[in-house]
Amino acid sequence: MTTEFFEQGIALMRAALGEAAADAALARHAAAVADGTAERSDYSVAMAWGFMLHREQLSLRDRALVLMVNDIVQSRAAALRDHTLLALYAGLTRDEIEEVLFQLSQYCGFPTTREAGTVVRGVFAELDSDGL
Repeated sequence: MTTEFFEQGIALMRAALGEAAADAALARHAAAVADGTAERSDYSVAMAWGFMLHREQLSLRDRALVLMVNDIVQSRAAALRDHTLLALYAGLTRDEIEEVLFQLSQYCGFPTTREAGTVVRGVFAELDSDGL
């Protein structure tokens, strides 16, 4: 992956997740450089946040929705938090995100979507407390 994709990935993280999240990713990358695992770190940021999310075949909004569904189905709470922020940044509304949870409750079960709802509403509460 190129430096360009890595930089695009960090820029999108900064815009969607905030300064602290992007700075944390850069700090993890610096640690990876120091311990010799930089290639994996480069690839992760460049591929996921730089390359894949910037492809033209789907909008960022659609890609964020796909990521959220994947996180919910696989019970990936940490990723769901980030991808909920990405979805809101990309234009999904809170009502649309709640509807995704409702729709998925029929397919992957109420316990899974209840736990995902806790994560999603935590993101909403965090944004509300920050006045966003």
